[in-house]
Amino acid sequence: MIRNLLLFSLSMVLLTGCTKFLQPAEDRLVGSWTLAYVEKQRLFNTTTIYTGYENGVFYFYDNGEAIFDDGQIQMRGSWQLRLVNGGYYDANGNWQNGTHQVFVLHLVNFQYNQVLHWEFDDSYFTSNRRFVARYQSYSYDYKYVFNRY
Repeated sequence: MIRNLLLFSLSMVLLTGCTKFLQPAEDRLVGSWTLAYVEKQRLFNTTTIYTGYENGVFYFYDNGEAIFDDGQIQMRGSWQLRLVNGGYYDANGNWQNGTHQVFVLHLVNFQYNQVLHWEFDDSYFTSNRRFVARYQSYSYDYKYVFNRY
């Protein structure tokens, strides 16, 4: 009886500690995030670039609403994180065929005539506090790294 109670207690502790890892990706993205940096990558060259969105905070809500606020301008719109089955380039630049996570962010501020529309080919969490989104253009691979705020 004591052994069963100990085993039950241990399993509850393990399951409770792992709940963040068992959450769907959409739930893990809900919250406040900052854009830590963006890298423009080629085969033998990586350059950090400035997008203008590094000094603000991205708010992702569970209803799909998104807000960007840098203290001066606020942009509103939507975000979407979904699984897609098909071909894509992985984090190492290798062509893969299978299921991957696509991230789309669309924000606007009509008063200041600003539009932000990012569509990423692949996205993934490296931890509960870091989210990476990538897309590939004709010449470069772009890597956007977000940190939880």
